[in-house]
Amino acid sequence: MKKIAKKIIAIACSAFMLFSMTACGDSAYEIAVKNGFVGTEQEWLASLHGANGEDGKGVTAQDLYQAALENGYEGSFLEFCRDVLKVEIQEDNDVNQIAENITSVVSVYCRFSKTVSGGLGGLLGNSKTEYYSSAGSGVILDINQEAGNAIIVTNYHVIYDAESDVSGTSDQIYLYGYGSFNGFHTTPDDDITTDGRMRARYIGGAMDYDIAVLAVEGSDVIKSGFYSKASIASSDEVSVGEKVFAIGNPDGAGIAVTEGVISVESEYITMASTDGTNRTVDYRVMRTDAAINGGNSGGALFNAEGELIGITNAKNASSEVDNMGYALPTSQVRNLCQNILHNNDGTVRVATLGVMVGITASYPYYDNEGKLKIRETFSIAETAKLGASSYGKFAVGDIFKAMKINDGEWIELKRRYQVNDTLLSVRKGDKVSFKMVDSNGAEKVVEIHFDRDSYFTKYA
Repeated sequence: MKKIAKKIIAIACSAFMLFSMTACGDSAYEIAVKNGFVGTEQEWLASLHGANGEDGKGVTAQDLYQAALENGYEGSFLEFCRDVLKVEIQEDNDVNQIAENITSVVSVYCRFSKTVSGGLGGLLGNSKTEYYSSAGSGVILDINQEAGNAIIVTNYHVIYDAESDVSGTSDQIYLYGYGSFNGFHTTPDDDITTDGRMRARYIGGAMDYDIAVLAVEGSDVIKSGFYSKASIASSDEVSVGEKVFAIGNPDGAGIAVTEGVISVESEYITMASTDGTNRTVDYRVMRTDAAINGGNSGGALFNAEGELIGITNAKNASSEVDNMGYALPTSQVRNLCQNILHNNDGTVRVATLGVMVGITASYPYYDNEGKLKIRETFSIAETAKLGASSYGKFAVGDIFKAMKINDGEWIELKRRYQVNDTLLSVRKGDKVSFKMVDSNGAEKVVEIHFDRDSYFTKYA
């Protein structure tokens, strides 16, 4: 019995020193007596010294707990640590950070209308208007609380329907925050006006990128001061295994939170377009095992520091697949939103090189912080044709090393997608410079002036 008590107290003393315990509750000697030690306090102190002078070495809290169980202790391990070892147990949760993040996420509800003609191809007359709706999520990118204004990003497929009477995009978009009473109904006559509802208008977007930008103007809800804009981090810095939180409006039931990790930091998925053309669209995404469900579309994917790294947009719905959700990376989304806001017609205009770029090598490495990364070697596989922005500028085999816009900082190119993401920030009149290495190993700089409308591809 003495040996067991000695182990318990040895760790209790260590806990006292490591956690700066105050002199409250039973003393270490009293704890030893309760756990079977027989003798004076001086005898107990003497018993703490091991034969080789290495007191308590190799003894863990689990060892002590197991010994206590064998001698009649009936509490849980956490109770043992708290009540016997006097170690303060703190839960590993993120409630404060999540509470802050929730203030930058909203539920998005869109009403659509479709005119339906009478029977026999309309010969019977009596056409009527049918209403239907979609539910998704949105993230606040910018906010002016004094004016009651906000800019929100969501997925294009949330606010668009090809069969709608109003150009495919909803003209009745409503937003609700966490805890707000949802008074939205598919039929306008059934709407319930609530203090928590915000009316939004569509500014612009593009199905080919699944991004749409909304605006709220003069809202008393925004003026209340509860809402805030998301803090955005570069998704280029994301690594496999990072902890993430998805916040959105799953199943249209209101704001909710799920937790997971980054499964793949960058990959491509193919989805069917919803514009009625029966085509498919490729999206670059991050994969996560955080639960993503219908209604999460357009919502936020935050890292452990509470920074926005992605906009959730899809999941693998196969019955044979579990925990495969997707989010559009912020390195692309941020440039897309600025692109949309820059153009008065709300379209996305992308500077294009007119070349084919191929990956010739790809390998893993650790960065300066010990994070696992991937580096690609990519080069010109096919040069541009007459009329393209880069005509006569590149040669087959030229390897990309870095690029910059105008007199900005050089961006080291480690992944092929960085070229496309950066070109989203190019405007008419800009000069883009590329550092290249030709097939002979010689370095060169290629400059391209985007001074023509034909050098841009327009998406809506």
